[in-house]
Amino acid sequence: MRKMIYMNDPLIKLAEETKGNSARTSGFSRRLGEIVERYDIILSLTTLPEFSETEIKILSECICGSTINSRKIRGLHLDILDAETGSREEKQSLSSKIEKLSPADRMIIVEKLGQ
Repeated sequence: MRKMIYMNDPLIKLAEETKGNSARTSGFSRRLGEIVERYDIILSLTTLPEFSETEIKILSECICGSTINSRKIRGLHLDILDAETGSREEKQSLSSKIEKLSPADRMIIVEKLGQ
């Protein structure tokens, strides 16, 4: 089955890195499949802490509609402190909870919130 995909910057970089990797199958398609499969493994094997309804609203405010990049993931716990939603104590507590998480855990939060 043949599909068309939009070649954004990360996919263009991957295509360049895999150029000429295989005579029979596309190195690009194979590698892209591996990346998706491994990302799926990370998503399925990671357990996140429980979040209250207010914490989910705060996280949604900080994530939804934002460009997700390394700065966003690295500083997510700081962005929470600037949210409009929640009390100062709720934001501080959530920020501390997020600060303890790994970058992979933070990415999973983004995925779970539908980004």
